[in-house]
Amino acid sequence: MSRESVLSRQILTYMLTLALMIIAIAILGSWLFYSFVLDYLPGGVAAGNDENMTMWDWVWIVTVSAISVMISLFLTVKLSSRILTPLNAVATSLKRISQGELDARAWCASSRLGEINHLVNDFNEMAEKLQTLDSQRKSWNAAIAHELRTPVTILRGRLQGLVDGVFTPEPVLFNNLLKQTEGLARLIEDLRVVSSDGGAGYTLYKSEIDLKETLETALETFRPEFERKQFTLRTELKAQRCLCDPLRINQCLTVLFDNALHYSTSRKLIVKNGVFGRENYILIQDEGPGIPREFHDFLFQPFQRIKGPDN
Repeated sequence: MSRESVLSRQILTYMLTLALMIIAIAILGSWLFYSFVLDYLPGGVAAGNDENMTMWDWVWIVTVSAISVMISLFLTVKLSSRILTPLNAVATSLKRISQGELDARAWCASSRLGEINHLVNDFNEMAEKLQTLDSQRKSWNAAIAHELRTPVTILRGRLQGLVDGVFTPEPVLFNNLLKQTEGLARLIEDLRVVSSDGGAGYTLYKSEIDLKETLETALETFRPEFERKQFTLRTELKAQRCLCDPLRINQCLTVLFDNALHYSTSRKLIVKNGVFGRENYILIQDEGPGIPREFHDFLFQPFQRIKGPDN
């Protein structure tokens, strides 16, 4: 027996019991009232010579009781339908969600019972948030792998080059590798912060640096890849003191250079820095497919990527 039929039967039983109790109270109350009038009020006995119930009295009581019961049955069925239909829709959708179908929603006609409408709407809102969180979790797993891939690839390439004798062991190369490991450690911590509290603990460690030196270091890290893919680099770098977080700047440059290596169509890259008004700027310019306009609103959200087979 389904839970819906059990609940419907319980509602029907309670409503019928209530109707019969009201009928019994009405009959008993009427009998007591008229008994009091006939026996105790002046002229009552004279007015009511026949105190016995006649057949027509019983017919009237039975008819009224039957009509009351039928009306109660009709109203009970209507009320239970308005209550049970949305509840059953919510229960069915809950079962589907528990089985992993996070796109399940409860649909039913608008009810005059405001609480039922609130229940269905709140359930659908909860299901929508669960589906959104699940989608974000999946995209974040892929995005985290993407964010970690570039620095790990650079480290592996440099170390492999040292093993094969392609690169000459020298302090400059080791310093670059050390900076890559520092950046990788900061990136792992950033991923932990963003995934745990939405970026509330995301901090910047500012220091005064020379942007020219930072850009040259980043370019030197990617230079073997640029040469392998026959990129033409045009740099306009000048000494420029700037208060910023150098590791964050290096992370941004790493992403931009990696994207240029994968998606640039011209094999030309312009890198320069300067001052515009009171603001420092870094310009990384190439030619490629660009970013779709509909994605501009999500450009600075953590780990957002355009969906596509080549992205």
